[in-house]
Amino acid sequence: MKVLIAGLIPNDAGKTVLAASLVKALLREGVSATPVKPLGATDLWGHPEALNRSREARLVVTWDGYILHRASGGRLPIEVINPIGALLAPTPPSRYRSRSGYEASLVEPYRRAVLTRVTGCAGGSRSLHLANADALSRVPQQVSEALQEVIMYLTPPPTPASDEAIAGIFSGAGSTAADTCLAMAEASSDAVIVESNSDVVAPTPSSSYPSLAIMVAPGEAYLVEGTRLSRALEAIAMSGRPWAAKAMEALELTGHLGRVDLPLLEDPDEGYPPDVISPLVEAVKGRLRKGLTTENYESLIT
Repeated sequence: MKVLIAGLIPNDAGKTVLAASLVKALLREGVSATPVKPLGATDLWGHPEALNRSREARLVVTWDGYILHRASGGRLPIEVINPIGALLAPTPPSRYRSRSGYEASLVEPYRRAVLTRVTGCAGGSRSLHLANADALSRVPQQVSEALQEVIMYLTPPPTPASDEAIAGIFSGAGSTAADTCLAMAEASSDAVIVESNSDVVAPTPSSSYPSLAIMVAPGEAYLVEGTRLSRALEAIAMSGRPWAAKAMEALELTGHLGRVDLPLLEDPDEGYPPDVISPLVEAVKGRLRKGLTTENYESLIT
């Protein structure tokens, strides 16, 4: 079964912490659970440690991908857990001809995606690295030197790409490859916890058909029936592109089965304690056992 976690706001909704917490809790309960983040991007200004992780793995490794891989105990390779990963570099205002160009880079991440990895899992995992020449030309010298050092370690070596090529990947061109890795995770797990990106409902076609969904915002998580979400996506997604639909819009159509309050975490690496995550764990376990009705959910979620 698939459990989809989507954010109700574009940034810092808490998707990764919740996904990692749920995976760890399910594993403790004896449920074979694997996280998958089909599309992820890490801003190196906020998480420069992603460069070291990428150098060690000889692959582009996003910070969210690393967190989820660690939470799963390394059940699957990190490139399968996060099949499309990008590293975003700072491209300061002085590198643009106009203020509008700089502002566009802040809302269109592909303009700062200096390194991108696309992994497909049909017949085993295979990866392709892309180096965005346009973005690299806008990076400050010291950042560029750090990136060039990492590029030397990547296997396979990156292929040159443009803003337009990377934009295509961010806009769904890599979804077929990502879904092959999602299928690999499903074949080896009781439950796959799929984390979406930004405030997108579902990042790939396959992920738009979950058994359950969890919509998260700072302080709250909403449990949603998967079938209702899939029907809502069919109504609002454009031409079969679920990544064009926003989570808040979908939640307004689906309603929710229940709500869980989420506390502040002094140490996000520790994740949510059992008393917080327990209702979501029980909902997943219940669906695995026999399927749950709305009434059953209401007895689990307050």
